[in-house]
Amino acid sequence: MNKDWLFRVENQTCNFRSVGILIRNNKLLVQKDIKTNIYALPGGHVKISESSNISLVREFLEETGVNINCERLLFVEEGFWSSNNSKYNTIAFYYLVSLVNEDDLPDDLEIRKLNDNDNVELSWISLDKLGELNIYPRFIKNNLITIDKGIKHFISND
Repeated sequence: MNKDWLFRVENQTCNFRSVGILIRNNKLLVQKDIKTNIYALPGGHVKISESSNISLVREFLEETGVNINCERLLFVEEGFWSSNNSKYNTIAFYYLVSLVNEDDLPDDLEIRKLNDNDNVELSWISLDKLGELNIYPRFIKNNLITIDKGIKHFISND
């Protein structure tokens, strides 16, 4: 089994993630940590010797139980933050994705727990409500209303 593209040196952690942006009917699929009310987008660690798009298909299936297609790369993020006296550096690729079967996640989806984490809920949020959420990364709030044709690069310091 391949290991995650993740390593630690003393109090620093570096990792490579792949993240999905699923938009349908002006709503975004998000996940929420029920302990902190922090929102994020579904995704996970890329494994060594795995491409980021294949990783995202695998992670979506593991976490949500649904199959997706990666349509195109939208954003690349270099993220830096600190927590509990540790420093983190993440490289993340954000893909626009679509469902293989639209019925797998209906528009009236009631909150659903992630398959691999009971503390995280999955739901649809109106794009109009993004500004009201505590969502990470923060650049998501202003960059999903109109999606550019190119790839945007962000450096986040949260």
